[in-house]
Amino acid sequence: NQPILSTPVVISIVAFFIAAGFLQHHYQVSRARDPLSNAGLPFIRGRGKQPTAPHHQQQSHASSSSTSSLLSPEEDDSLERDKDGIRYHLIFSTDCSPYQHWQSYLVYYSAMLVRQPGHVTRIASGCEDDEAAEMNDWFTQHIAGMSKRFHLQLTPHFSSVTNENGETTGDYKFFNKPFGLRYWMENAPQLQYDASSTSVPAAFPESVHGDIVILIDPDMGLIRPITRDFSNDDQTIIAKRRKSHIVSRIVGPGKPAAQVYGFGAQWNTKLNLTEVTGTPNSPAIKLAAADKTLYYPVGPPYLATVVDMYRISEKWTAYVPKVHAQYPHLLAEMFAFCIAAAHLELPHQLISSLMVSDVTGGVDLEGWSLVDAIEPTQVCSTAKALVGYPAPTANVPQVVHMCQRYGLGSEWFFTKRKIPSDSLYDCETPLFAEPPDDLATKLDFKQLPPAYERKPVDPGEAKRMSFMLCYVYRLLNDAATFYKKNACSASKANLEKTRSLVEYMKHKS
Repeated sequence: NQPILSTPVVISIVAFFIAAGFLQHHYQVSRARDPLSNAGLPFIRGRGKQPTAPHHQQQSHASSSSTSSLLSPEEDDSLERDKDGIRYHLIFSTDCSPYQHWQSYLVYYSAMLVRQPGHVTRIASGCEDDEAAEMNDWFTQHIAGMSKRFHLQLTPHFSSVTNENGETTGDYKFFNKPFGLRYWMENAPQLQYDASSTSVPAAFPESVHGDIVILIDPDMGLIRPITRDFSNDDQTIIAKRRKSHIVSRIVGPGKPAAQVYGFGAQWNTKLNLTEVTGTPNSPAIKLAAADKTLYYPVGPPYLATVVDMYRISEKWTAYVPKVHAQYPHLLAEMFAFCIAAAHLELPHQLISSLMVSDVTGGVDLEGWSLVDAIEPTQVCSTAKALVGYPAPTANVPQVVHMCQRYGLGSEWFFTKRKIPSDSLYDCETPLFAEPPDDLATKLDFKQLPPAYERKPVDPGEAKRMSFMLCYVYRLLNDAATFYKKNACSASKANLEKTRSLVEYMKHKS
């Protein structure tokens, strides 16, 4: 009997299938890891609802990963606590949208870059089951390898607005922050919360009572580590009138701290606090007028011990629906935090220099005086160099809060809502062009989309705009470069810095 197929034909067929398998694997390695590509994760479709168990009842931790780290294992171990033995938990709340996914990658990356001590956790709320599974896979592949101290906490859906009958009448995505915080504190294995305990301190083991929780926003990039110590006057700005009313320069039990925000006493004057707190005798109502603005107009970054932050989270989650019912606007959740802290008699040490954000802001509100001290010819190069390790020894704020529109001239512009989420971490898409080092002295006007109306810019604003633009675009590029070097084949990783957000917006309009 003759064989049906000759030996050379059999060998050819086997070789074909081996090659096909290799090509499929190569495609998956070079492209499918892009979280926002068409072949990527289903959670790019947008926000979801409460997932079913077990996805939202567990936390993802470091495990086998294709991503390398900028940290050696020994250095990663050393960052479990700071030099004083304090452990930190830096957390940030998001939904499941691609808009906050790319921001989350920047938080993880910048935390690794600056050697932020302690643990870093993304709290993602309201993912569909398939979204939760894919987000866990993404975390395992592309985040876990950065540090064994990085985590992902998935939670139920929290953002529905309901009426007195329990009917859903709308959506307020910022409910995710207080409810996500509390959910994380009650479920994070690092904190070992005991739900059967009848008191707050006893609900947590004494070993974590001194841990510090740091709550930031996902659109914040870390310039230097955030710690509990604000005793260095060269790096810490406290408004003059608050220097004579210091709570503490070291965060500890009963002594939280936070970035000051410019809404003054509105958290108190715009609301019926008796309805919010349920009592006319709330300490938040009985505050002296001066204390309302000295200690409570706070926002992220927030810092407090585990016990204090949990007490705040209990009141914050109780108050925020009532605040939103009276004041259905952007700042409702921030006002609710202020009321919770005041009701609990937890005055905050307000820090001006934790962040920079609004280039028109006063030096008592943000850390701009640290930036203003940099020479105009050096401000852009200094900002770029901050995205590196070791960073320059310049005294700078801890975070850049990328929540405004920044621009100089007609070419240099950034707004987070226009960043193309579908291709930021794509292997073959080029990186963004970066501003020239002389940006602050080269341009004295801004002509920003969509109106493109030419407006003059004074040297002070030009310096601040330059700092923001140079830092943000270097951070975007550095993070994307790190991603591509880990997730893309060498032949597919496009590292050319040629992309323009302005041109992208013109083509999209």
